[in-house]
Amino acid sequence: MIDKKTEENIKNIDTFLESWGKFRQLYDEITAKSIVTKEDEALFSETQAIISKKYEDLKGNLEFKYMPYGRLTDPITEMLSLENVSNMSEERSGKIKKDWDDSYIFLNNILERLKNRKRRLEHFSDAGVWAKRLFERIGGRKND
Repeated sequence: MIDKKTEENIKNIDTFLESWGKFRQLYDEITAKSIVTKEDEALFSETQAIISKKYEDLKGNLEFKYMPYGRLTDPITEMLSLENVSNMSEERSGKIKKDWDDSYIFLNNILERLKNRKRRLEHFSDAGVWAKRLFERIGGRKND
């Protein structure tokens, strides 16, 4: 049996994780520079807005409420600008990197759960599921 919602969730998380990884790479590249230019800041802010929107879309589309709100958004919302990053303490910078990694791992765990669900559902026959639901409806009506 194919569950279209599970398939869609898998695709959406895969796409988001790819974007999430690219955003992290952009962050690492820009913050490794000795001087952050206005162009770097603009590119970062633009990408940050796109990632935030993609996250909101992902969160809204997931059938299950897997994640608490702040879990994934902390790294995004805490880096309002790259200028703040250069003045940030080591402790705060380390926290953001840890939150970022935790969010990535957390999303990969959700993805793995969805893939496991997909594998379980593949063992069910569409006709068998349809027949079971029909019998449950018929059986439920007799008891009413």
